[in-house]
Amino acid sequence: MRGSVIVRIENRHGGPKDRRNKIISAIRDFSDEELLQRAQRRSRSNPARDLQPVAIMLPSDILERLEPLRPPAYSVSALIDSILAD
Repeated sequence: MRGSVIVRIENRHGGPKDRRNKIISAIRDFSDEELLQRAQRRSRSNPARDLQPVAIMLPSDILERLEPLRPPAYSVSALIDSILAD
């Protein structure tokens, strides 16, 4: 089963399939601690970041790992952006 998340990201390098594969691979490899660390909310910047909304289709096991990352403490967008920045 698949679902999608809509995130606001700055790093839009590569095509949708490449981004999706990189995200899936990274999230499966991260420990729970690393996942929480990378999902820390981004600080506001001045000037503002160039964040764009992007829908990403993900398998159910990845969506389950993302479930605990709830605002205000955590941000799925920050997690995805940090993965794509690597």
